Amino acid sequence: MDVLLLFLFISIIFLFGFFTNIFFRKTKISNIFFLLLIGYLLGPVFNIIPLGDIIILNTFTPFFGSLALMVLLFEGGIHLNFYKVIKEFGHSISFTISVFLLTVLLTGIVLHLVFSYSILYALLIGSIIGGVSSAITVPLLQKSKASEETKTVLTLESAMNDALCVLIAISIVQIMLAGTLNFQVVMQGIVGAFAIATVIGVVGGILWLKILRDSTYAREFGYLLTLSFLFLLYVVTEYLQGTGAFCALVFGLVLGNAPEILKIFRMKEFRIDRNILKFQNEISLFLKTFFFVYLGLIVDLSILNLNIIFIVVLLFIIILLARILSVSLLFSKTEVLKKDRDTFVSLHARGLAAAVLATYPISVGLVDPQAYTILPIAFLIIFLTNFTTTIYFFISEKKKPEKKEENKFVGTKEEIEKLKKNVDESISF
Repeated sequence: MDVLLLFLFISIIFLFGFFTNIFFRKTKISNIFFLLLIGYLLGPVFNIIPLGDIIILNTFTPFFGSLALMVLLFEGGIHLNFYKVIKEFGHSISFTISVFLLTVLLTGIVLHLVFSYSILYALLIGSIIGGVSSAITVPLLQKSKASEETKTVLTLESAMNDALCVLIAISIVQIMLAGTLNFQVVMQGIVGAFAIATVIGVVGGILWLKILRDSTYAREFGYLLTLSFLFLLYVVTEYLQGTGAFCALVFGLVLGNAPEILKIFRMKEFRIDRNILKFQNEISLFLKTFFFVYLGLIVDLSILNLNIIFIVVLLFIIILLARILSVSLLFSKTEVLKKDRDTFVSLHARGLAAAVLATYPISVGLVDPQAYTILPIAFLIIFLTNFTTTIYFFISEKKKPEKKEENKFVGTKEEIEKLKKNVDESISF
């Protein structure tokens, strides 16, 4: 790629990302679909980014996908409340599994009975599109007027979904290649992956808090070192067959709730510097913008036909139906979550995990006609669900009353004590 064109491309997409983010804050209309669209226009439509460069970019898809999931889930964890996570963990697991299984099973039935797909291919497509994108859900939730309980459930769902999609989809592909099914091995893999991620995230988070607390020099480079340590934890987790993205969420949760976590382990109190949160917001905007423009660039809709479009419409209905049924069945007696029904249903967008998994069957040697339909189906689902999430989320947010701003003082323990002392002196006077 020409050097000047590359600089121009970087400048335009991030300025576009910044201004569309302002637009989102003002209107509650998600900027994600617009980022996807600009990528699609720059690449496949107008060929401003040449095809040769797009082919090269395609080879980096696993890296960009992992980076986006890791950093955005880390940010999601930072903003979660530890006690609400414990309280809502049961709701999160039940909702995640319910939505995923309903999506996979209904997709399998429709594709097998109506479109004559083999049962394994039908279930494979269901698992690829079975989970929402954390890279889309987390940024939208941070600006949502939904309850904190709802935000917690949906953030945890988005983190667990990616792992479920990857593990189940890869397991089905391996079954297709080997011709045998071992349900016990599949379940051990899922439980083990989350357990490894949780342990490494908690232990790594506590260790890093101790380093930041006890080293003044480390705090001077707090964010860069924290990001580097996050990458290290991700690598270790994936190497041990855990779920790196979920580890990033747990690590962020520990850092974002440092006083509460350290108190549980009877360690000296410490709170992470607010500059770390500031830098994290900037990096997240940078990555989110690049991620969705990149996704629009690499999309390939060249082999679409009416049959695939009809399949996509039915699968889209299944995606919404699975969420509606799950909310109705699981949260009918939980008033706080029931009130946010529209938020639960609106956040149904699929992202890079679906795109990456859609390329996996062909990459490992499954080259029959049904395998070649997976990629266009997945990409069209990604575009459609992002478009409808943008509209549905906007409508659901407009229905909700504005939250009253709370006047909170955020500072160190010494600053808070000093403020209390000044207030007491003023009252005495």
